[in-house]
Amino acid sequence: MRHINRGIKVAALGAVGVLALSACGSSSSSSSGAAGGAFSMAIEAPQGGLNPTNCYDLYCAQVDQAMFTGLFQFNTTDGKMVPAPSSLTKSVTASNAGKTYTIEINPGYKFTNGEAVTAKTFVDTFNFTANGGNGQQLGFIFGPTQLNVTGYKAVEAASSKTGTMSGLKATGENTLEFNLDTPLIESLFENFLAGPQVYPIPSSGIKDIEAYNKNVIGNGPYKLQGTWDNAKGGTLVKNADYPGTAGKADTINMKIYASDDAMWADLQANTLDVTANLTQNALSTAPQVLGNRFINDEGGLQYSYYGFPASDPAFKEKGVRVAIAKSINTDEINQKLYYGTRQAGTSFAPSTINGGGTDICGDNCKFDAAAAKSMLQAAGGFKGTGVHISQLANETGDVQKALCNQIQANLAIKCVVDIYKDFGTMLDDQQKGKVPPGTLVGSGWVADNPTIQNMVTASFTTGNQNNIVGYANPQFDKLLQEGTQSTDDATQISKWQEAEKILLQNDFPAWPFQFRNQVGGYSTKVSNVSINPGGFVDLATITVNQ
Repeated sequence: MRHINRGIKVAALGAVGVLALSACGSSSSSSSGAAGGAFSMAIEAPQGGLNPTNCYDLYCAQVDQAMFTGLFQFNTTDGKMVPAPSSLTKSVTASNAGKTYTIEINPGYKFTNGEAVTAKTFVDTFNFTANGGNGQQLGFIFGPTQLNVTGYKAVEAASSKTGTMSGLKATGENTLEFNLDTPLIESLFENFLAGPQVYPIPSSGIKDIEAYNKNVIGNGPYKLQGTWDNAKGGTLVKNADYPGTAGKADTINMKIYASDDAMWADLQANTLDVTANLTQNALSTAPQVLGNRFINDEGGLQYSYYGFPASDPAFKEKGVRVAIAKSINTDEINQKLYYGTRQAGTSFAPSTINGGGTDICGDNCKFDAAAAKSMLQAAGGFKGTGVHISQLANETGDVQKALCNQIQANLAIKCVVDIYKDFGTMLDDQQKGKVPPGTLVGSGWVADNPTIQNMVTASFTTGNQNNIVGYANPQFDKLLQEGTQSTDDATQISKWQEAEKILLQNDFPAWPFQFRNQVGGYSTKVSNVSINPGGFVDLATITVNQ
């Protein structure tokens, strides 16, 4: 899910700053504690609260995983995230050559207000989400880029609020049927339902979504105690009526910090227990300060990139675009400024994704100052007045300065760092084309689900709102769709890799600057802390040391 905002979104701070997406997959320490107790975790403020039908950032998704149980979940096996039925799902049956899926759910699950979770609950929730007039961010899940549920086109318009998708039915109290316009293999069907997850919401939430967002009611192992404060956070406590397996801790305090330095100080002082977001300022000393409580795991399903706005004449020539990418020594930046917590990108899909880990970009992404200079000259030189790189006010700026210094030194192009007050302002200016001519737009992505399709669709398909470079190539779009509709894994992956080749070898509208490790840390008060490749802390396994 979620711009670094989640692919699931996460803040893409100039594409090189902190990327703001359960099961074990990262570092842990031995546990001497028993079940019970309380721990605290630092998160950023969710974009729009905790309502799960509108949750498209990493932070609300982290909280919602504890408060809700959906149809599927991601487990981590051999370092890779794999979709699997949740404890709520009894069976999944595919028929009609992959165009019909029947899901039977287990009875006994209830919302914390006592309302039963039934097949109709999911039908009502999914229809509410898909109706364009309800303004829920996750409605696209039911559309042509993912599930492609029959009847979605009839409800996606902004004028539609109460329409129903004809392909979604409750055929029994606990039986849910999906009919799709195009076939999906079961693994992809499960991926799309597992992330970004549209969790069920009670009937009261559908009747008044604004009121519900102020007092979110879930059906999961934890429930919200009191109300959620989007400036401070909130407290989760165990749901005593949950029929499944809950986490070990009784209480989880979610803390929102206005200052990254304050968060790091609290972690060192043992007044904060868990974070999955250690900032650049902390990286130089975190290994020494935290010891084996420092998490630094490769294989995160997220990347940052720099792109060239298609409307900017300064970047019209492909040779100019490739020359700029080749002029930057990403390995040096990663070692000296990120202390080995990132790797230079060679594609838009890391090795933790099936079909990922392949060097698609090749020579176009390899640092070579001399070759970059020759390539720029062959392309007729840089036609603009200079290159611009964006920085957020709360960043140190040393990464952006390093990028500019390398572009100036290796290509003799003037480079300027532009400072924005916050991520929202920067993203808004990028999306509206209000950046100065010559701006390398920086962004990134955290996966909603572990597929190549998800890693590139939002950022580069024609007309997508997250496509801030304005890239458009019908063949790229076609290959992505053909891969999605393929009936076997090998063909699916091959089609998606071909689409990546068009991006990085043929057109080069952007390049994958970095893959980001899962980086975090925890206090001496807790054990068994892990971060999965999607960026989520596995709250269920954390033990409070007694």
